[in-house]
Amino acid sequence: MIHILFRLFRNTQAGFTKKKLGILLVLFSIWAYATTGFMFFELPNNPDLNWSDASWWSIVTMTTVGYGDLSPTTQWGQILVGYPTMLLGVSILGYLLSMVASGILESKMREMKGMKQIKFTGHILICGYSSIDNILKIVTEIRNDKETENKEIVLIDERLDEIPAVLKENNISFVKGNPARESTLNKANFREAGCMFIMADLNDLENTDQKNLATALTVERLQPDIVTIVECANPENAIFFERAKCDGIVCVQALSSQIMVQEMQDPGVNKIVEELTSNKYGMQFYMMDIPSAISDYGKVCEYFKNERAITLGIYRNTESMFMPPEEEKLISGDKAIVIADERLHIK
Repeated sequence: MIHILFRLFRNTQAGFTKKKLGILLVLFSIWAYATTGFMFFELPNNPDLNWSDASWWSIVTMTTVGYGDLSPTTQWGQILVGYPTMLLGVSILGYLLSMVASGILESKMREMKGMKQIKFTGHILICGYSSIDNILKIVTEIRNDKETENKEIVLIDERLDEIPAVLKENNISFVKGNPARESTLNKANFREAGCMFIMADLNDLENTDQKNLATALTVERLQPDIVTIVECANPENAIFFERAKCDGIVCVQALSSQIMVQEMQDPGVNKIVEELTSNKYGMQFYMMDIPSAISDYGKVCEYFKNERAITLGIYRNTESMFMPPEEEKLISGDKAIVIADERLHIK
């Protein structure tokens, strides 16, 4: 019997999954042998025994729990059943548990090093890592909005060897690789993602726009439905991202210059802009859908006033129309530019 079990064990070496199935089969065989052997040798001396008792003894012995409530009392029962069950049971079970632990550890290591396939849907991708603080600020803003607070976030970067612990603690997943490569994007399951942030490399401002343009072109060609927001280092390069059909282009350098001048002319503007663009506190800008029953701008203002929001204008075809005439007629696709303390649910 022992020879047969070990031969069966040796035949399970072809692959990890096959090996686990083989180990389970060996465990089952030992349990079946121990149960039937216990009944065969012990039942004549103890007519009150049943199969559930024998099965219970087998499991307790194989797991080394050893309650002592049942045990073989016959000499052959101890030699041919008790000893093999104790020795083989604990050995095979220990080996199986070590395989499981090893598999979990390997999976964790692959996850930390960005080698695992992402299976999320509707998740948010962040391409490019410059600093922990920068990533955490974006993540905080994402999770301070009720519509995105539960979205999974995946970081893509080719230079990180493994994801920093503080990012992992914030439930951020990681994919290692060049985001301009289709293979990397597929690993991040980008076709099922809802949005992608393409971040500027603050350590290489001279070349970052060129690298990010390659990423944007690849993504927009393969999956035009994904919302792409790109951080443009040089305002003169914004036109290239527009031609690549990116959904949003943020030129930090241009914004910084404008806000600095505005702060000189009207001290306090910086604090106002900071509040209106943050999900962490205060009031925020929102681009809201407009109920289909509303036909002109005046009624838009009235509607959002009743919702405790201030209407600033209309966003139409990538252009902002601030405070148009009240009789301005709406067209399909118009959105209201409003200031409110939270995102409104349009009825």
